[in-house]
Order: sequence, then structure tokens, then C-alpha cells
Amino acid sequence: MHRPSELVFHGSPSRLPSAVSLNLPPSKSQLIRRIFIGAVQGLDCPILEWDSTWPQDVMDAWSLVQCALSRRQQGHHQSVDHLWEAGEAGAVMRFGLAFLVAQGCGGILRGNGRAHERPIGDLVNALILCGANIEYLGEKGYPPLKIHPSSLRRRDLFMEASTSSQYISAMAMVAPLLRPFDVLQENAPWEIAWSPRFVASRPYLALTIQEMSSFGYSFDYSEHSLRYIPAVTVQESHPGDGALGQDPKPVEGDWSAASFWIWRHAVIPLCQRLELKILTSGSHQADSVILDLLSRLAPHVSAVFNQESCTWTFDSLGSSAMSTNNSEERPPDQGQIVVNCDQGFWHIKATDFPDMVPALVMWAILSGNALEIVGIGQLRYKESNRIQALMVNLELLGVPYEKHRPDGLLIRPLASWAVYSRRFVVTTLLKGHTVAPCPLLRCFGDHRLAMALSMLALPDLPIFLDEPHTVGKSYPEFWEDWAKFGYALKALN
Repeated sequence: MHRPSELVFHGSPSRLPSAVSLNLPPSKSQLIRRIFIGAVQGLDCPILEWDSTWPQDVMDAWSLVQCALSRRQQGHHQSVDHLWEAGEAGAVMRFGLAFLVAQGCGGILRGNGRAHERPIGDLVNALILCGANIEYLGEKGYPPLKIHPSSLRRRDLFMEASTSSQYISAMAMVAPLLRPFDVLQENAPWEIAWSPRFVASRPYLALTIQEMSSFGYSFDYSEHSLRYIPAVTVQESHPGDGALGQDPKPVEGDWSAASFWIWRHAVIPLCQRLELKILTSGSHQADSVILDLLSRLAPHVSAVFNQESCTWTFDSLGSSAMSTNNSEERPPDQGQIVVNCDQGFWHIKATDFPDMVPALVMWAILSGNALEIVGIGQLRYKESNRIQALMVNLELLGVPYEKHRPDGLLIRPLASWAVYSRRFVVTTLLKGHTVAPCPLLRCFGDHRLAMALSMLALPDLPIFLDEPHTVGKSYPEFWEDWAKFGYALKALN
């Protein structure tokens, strides 16, 4: 549905569904990594089969990899005139660049949407140091790019990671394809280092190392560096020999997608018991940190994991319920978050989990809590400038906010959404006057904005969205899942 639409309630406002179970979309972060690692391994992605229900970003990654493998088999991969399409995702553009260059491919790599506004210069610089020949076709530091066929060699690198950890992930994933710098370094570890002071979205780097390890590759990973340990000499094997016979775990559900349901359910319940499937305990996904945040921001919510069905059940109706704290089961990178409350303000440092920021902003609006959220500068380079996009919608809703510090946002709701939203409920007043309905909220072509804004829909308050179809980028069945709670998406005339 590509027209402005309203999310409207058709259920019974006096009776919540007893239990609703949602099958979450697969983690696109994990899937995209697995697609590229499988291709690096040279096994034509045997662990995965094409799935028409995949999010668009995953399809773009699959298409690029399959095209590269096909052209290489035909001997056409070195053509500098070929057009490589990376879609809109930063991960596909960055991982795709490293993969194509490491495979000796040539051609023009481009994307769509805001792909050409998302920085890539630090990755280009690292590849050039290893022997790549890459030209910028537009603004320096940004796609599109022209790739000339080259052969990469391992050279120890120091990379800037304050904009994105994807640069380091991209180099780590193609490590098996790089030749040693000289014969004496054939079996020597290859090190990539960075400043430990600021690494954007560090848990995603841990996810990359986890996926590489599941395919049999060996890394030493620390706070400020990783070292690739070659399993055998290049002459005696092909990339991935050390990984044959491995059986990576099934792809998890997407914790980023789960966060919208969990935060909405924590403040204004959608049902009596919310069951989210295909999630794991001890996940490396950045947004699984929500399990730790719940114990502070929504202590009345209970969260129980069923190992057999890989299902988390969230109950927000019990006044004495306590959240399950799973920090002891979580990877160390994700346990280091900053959340506290001071003088009536909640303070969250979201550097490691930026994709959850839109949902956290909606949590503040729904609950009426003042929220200072910092460490989110990298949101400027997402599918929209998410900081600016959030401010536009806060303005439309009349919710006070401040652009706080260079990389932060301060939201000051006037009341809980249950109270504040009454100004938007259409009712006939004396002398025929009516209250203005909720404004048309703007998605800016951003799937996470559309999903976050939908959290504001209430039984007596439809939410109007200008681009609801954008959810297909990561969660194609999102609006069908809303229907399980009694809501329907209807096109506006």
C-alpha cells in the first residue's frame, strides 16, 4: 500500500486478546552477514535458501552476491562497465564493496534511496591500503564508486569506527580472501585496530565475529582490535576450508522488530500476553539489550523465555511482576549500557543500539517520561536523518523537545499519551466544533520511523502515516501483525 493510510482499531476496546503470538521476521543483520560470509567461503551460500518473504535489504544482499558469483564463474567479473546494485542498506553497500574488491571484480557500485548519502570513505581507505583501486564518482567519501580489478593483500590496519562498525565488519568478512603481504607473513595473524574510546554500534561487530566463528574462521577479538588467524596456508586451500562441515545456528528473529511491540506493550498493553517467536536467550543482536532496559524503564513487565519454542512471553498486566534480567547470559559487549534517572529525567546512551532509538522516543511519549537520549549521531546516516525526522514528528504532535548536545535529543512529554492524545480524538463539541484529528505523520521513507509512529495508535485514536509501505524493508508482515490486535491499515481517500 503506497498511499497515505490510517491505522485504525476495529476490535473490542473493553476486552484485550488473551494471548497474541507473532512470528518475527529474521534478523536482517544476521542474514546479510551470513550471505556474504557464505559467498566468501565459496560454497554459494549453502546454509540459506532464497525466501520470497525476506526483507528487501536481505534480497538486495542475496542478489548482489549471486550476480558476483555467476559473473565470476563466467569470467565476466572484471568488466569495469558492469553495474552493481546494492539497494538502500548501508550494510549491503559496505559489505558488498569489500566483497567485490576482494573477489577481483570491476564495475560501478551504486545504491538507491539515501545510499549515496551514507559515508564509506574509511572503508575505501582501508581497501586502498590493501591494494584496491577505487574511484569516487560523486562526492568524496560517498557512493557511487568505480571499482577497478585488483588483488588485495593483508596489511595491518588502524580504522576509524566512530561512524560505523560496518567498516571493520566488512574487512573481517573478506579476511579469508586476502593474500599475505609477503611469503614470510603467510600464516601470520592479520590485525585490524581502532580507538576503544568510541565504536559505533559495537555489538554488531561482535555479531560479525560470532557469525565468522560459526563458519569455522578464527579471530582474537578485544576491545580495541581483532586478529584474523589463518587456518592453513593459502596455497594449500581455498577460502573457507577451515569452515567445512560447520553447522551454524538457525537465523534468529529480529530484536529490532521486537522492540516496537515490547515498548508499546509495556506502556499500553496490546493483549494479556505477548509472545514473540524465533528469539533467543544470550543473543548477539544489539537490540536484545531491551531485556536489560526493561528492568529499569518498565519494572512491572515480566519477560519469560521458553527455550524449546524459542519464544519470549511479555506480560505487562501484573502489578507485582518483575522483569527477567538476563545480563549474566548476554555477551559482554551488550552488558555495558548507560541508563539512569536523575531529577525526573531518564538518561540513555544509545551508541550501541541506535536502531532502537525511534521506539525509545515513542516509549517516552507513551509513558509521559522525560528522556534524554545521547550517542545517536550515526542516526543521521540511516534511511532518513532519523534525528531530524523524529524532531519533525515531535513538532507535528506538539511534544516539546530539544536538540541536546551534538548527538542527542531531549524529549519532554506534557503528559502520558493516554491523557495527551485526547486532544486528537475527534468528538463533536458544542455548536458543532470538533477537535482536530491526529496529524499526518511523516515516515521519510524510513521503515523504523513508520513502525515507531504506529506505536501511538489507540482504540479511539487512528494514526495517519504518509508512507506505511516502507516497513517492507525489514518487516514485510508488520501491518498483518497489527491486525492480530484488532487494528487495520486503510488507505486514505
